[in-house]
This record gives sequence, structure tokens and C-alpha cells, in this order.
Amino acid sequence: MKRAALAAFLFASALAGGEGRAQFMGGAAPTAPSIINMSLMDALVIIRHPELAGVFSFVPDAQSTMAMADLLLRDHASLKRFLKAVEADQKKLKVISGWDKEVCLHIVAAAANQTLPPGAERLPKKLNDRVSLLSLAQGMPLQVIMQRRIEAR
Repeated sequence: MKRAALAAFLFASALAGGEGRAQFMGGAAPTAPSIINMSLMDALVIIRHPELAGVFSFVPDAQSTMAMADLLLRDHASLKRFLKAVEADQKKLKVISGWDKEVCLHIVAAAANQTLPPGAERLPKKLNDRVSLLSLAQGMPLQVIMQRRIEAR
């Protein structure tokens, strides 16, 4: 995981540069950290890496799902934790968060197009099948998911 955390840190550092900073997904990279959304924070806690919140604060909110997918493709142990939590929501609540669904869609797209990030290994078929099934699930806003989690207790 240290390698994945280092890659995420370097990625955020490149985004935070000065005048010659990198263009990020068709737009200018943020120059200062911003508040991250609760879905991202929930995912970071699930994968047991809440310390990466500072790194993700430099990633534009619209690109946070792609950045999380990138991290999960590099760290299969974290991906398994993420999938376990999302599958639990799917089983118990019959829906998953829209943000989690978007992360799964990015992972499926990267695997299907063979455009894995540098340093990432191909997903084993069983893991890829789990992600694919979740990418087909109905997505809901995190507020709805949280309310349903409370009601399901």
C-alpha cells in the first residue's frame, strides 16, 4: 500500500504545481485543497486509508471517482474491502451509492479497455466479476443510503 499512497501523493503534488501545473482531465488542477465529499470520505474509511483525505482534497470533486478507481486498481486489498462494503449495502439495502457505482464503472471501463494505470495489475476474473455486477446496481445519493442504513438496524 505504501507504493499506492506514494503514487497518490505524487499525483496530488503534480496537480498542486505553479503556473506550469498540469492540466487535469481537461481543466486546470486545483491550487489549494478543497473539502472532499462524504462519499469519498466513507470510501477512504472503508478501505482503511482515511489519511489519504488530504491527498484527495487536491482532486476536483468531479474527478474523485476516477481517482479512487485508480487507487483501488493499484491496491487489490483495498479494492476487496471496498467491494465487501458495497456488496453489503447491495444485499441489505438493495441499492448502492451513486458515487460507489461510478467508481465501479471506472474500474470496469479501465479493465475492459485495457487502460489500467501504470503499476496496476489486471484484476483476477473473480474480482472483475464482482465489480461488474456492482456497476449494474441501482445508485442512490449517499444521504438515502445513510438513512436506509439507520432504518435497517
